[in-house]
Amino acid sequence: MQPTSRKSSIALAAAVASLAVLATACGGSDTGAADPGSGTADKPVEIAYWSWQPGTKEMAEEFNRTHKNVKVVHSEIPAGLNGGYDKLAKAVKAGNAPDVVNVEYQAVPDLVTQGLLRDSTNELGESVAGSPEAVRSLVTLGGKTWAAPFDVGPQTLYYRADLFKKYGIEVPTTWDEFKAAAEKVKTASKGKARILDFWGDDTATWAGLAQQAGAHWYGSEADAWKVTITDAPTKKVAGYWKDLVKNDLVLNHKAWSPEATKAVTDSTAIALLGASWSAGSIKTTYPKQEGKWAEAPLPHWGTPATGAVGGSSFALSKDTKKVKAAAEFALWATTDPAAVKARLASGTSSALPANETLRATAKASFDTKFYGGQDIYAVASEQVPTIAKGWTWSPVHNSTTLTLQNELGKAQKTGEFWPAFQAAQTAAEKGITDRGLKLAK
Repeated sequence: MQPTSRKSSIALAAAVASLAVLATACGGSDTGAADPGSGTADKPVEIAYWSWQPGTKEMAEEFNRTHKNVKVVHSEIPAGLNGGYDKLAKAVKAGNAPDVVNVEYQAVPDLVTQGLLRDSTNELGESVAGSPEAVRSLVTLGGKTWAAPFDVGPQTLYYRADLFKKYGIEVPTTWDEFKAAAEKVKTASKGKARILDFWGDDTATWAGLAQQAGAHWYGSEADAWKVTITDAPTKKVAGYWKDLVKNDLVLNHKAWSPEATKAVTDSTAIALLGASWSAGSIKTTYPKQEGKWAEAPLPHWGTPATGAVGGSSFALSKDTKKVKAAAEFALWATTDPAAVKARLASGTSSALPANETLRATAKASFDTKFYGGQDIYAVASEQVPTIAKGWTWSPVHNSTTLTLQNELGKAQKTGEFWPAFQAAQTAAEKGITDRGLKLAK
């Protein structure tokens, strides 16, 4: 996928500028209250930090150990779409929101539209400027910075190296090769194994695959948002996986379900689609398979490319009255090697820092025995420059995702995925107009 043209970039800027204006109208980002600064060792400023992500409690503890003028109080909340973002919205409305919160990139425009985040250009903008383009554009909307990026999630393929060897499978580099490999696994295992458990209801997986294929689910015309979830690249991807599902070449369990876990545990599924952060969760979920897994670039459509799946940032909530202290923590968390080391020390996370200078620290913090000593950080880092350009997330991501996830779930047995994207198109258009934003006709 080629980068967006200057004309389309200007149009998108106009659309997201209207988004930023709406956020200001919803309450703005400056409460006008006196900022207590960063406090002193005798009287530190206490800030509230909400997160559900692995290692963030340990990160907050390390900050408190090394910083005496600010005290971070970490609270665990449900994952974003599982209730965390709703909790934030209610807290902002009630006037008791946290000072800092983790936000996934795909949710940033949605939370900005709702007026939940602070325009942090002055506090975080300079730091964000040094991030990769594929990440920088996800936290910079309407020319304003709304969060500081922590990690980046290029989509990759994880596979059982021992079983690929057993079944005579070469690691596929294209999707045509992947289909051929899927047929070979089914035959060589006498129908006992499949190359992949697809997780056809996982919206993040679909978004990454669509992005890789050249899709642009959201864009703009003049100052209005344009929804194109039903574009040709997405239809191609939906058709490809329909073919594999209908021909029984892949399993298709509900994402993160016990059935999906069992399929991998029993070696019925011998590969998984994931992202850079998946290495930690696979290692934690299947400890008895240590030394048998490996990571490879995602198969592509003819030209090396990948999509981005997940990734998160540190954002200041709209009404924080402790801006300086909150920004100090957010900047430390996203730029200091000690923060990365603390977050990854438990081995449950394999997050790839957006800041390239922190990747050596991340690599040193992750035990690669599970992957036979493979340098998975090198594999993931090499994919970052190939992340397809021009992707924009939705200003109504949360509600649209729920619709898409529900409809994809209905299609898992049949492989008839395309109607789910048509339903998401309708839901997104309605959500944008309901939010008071302009929708391109």
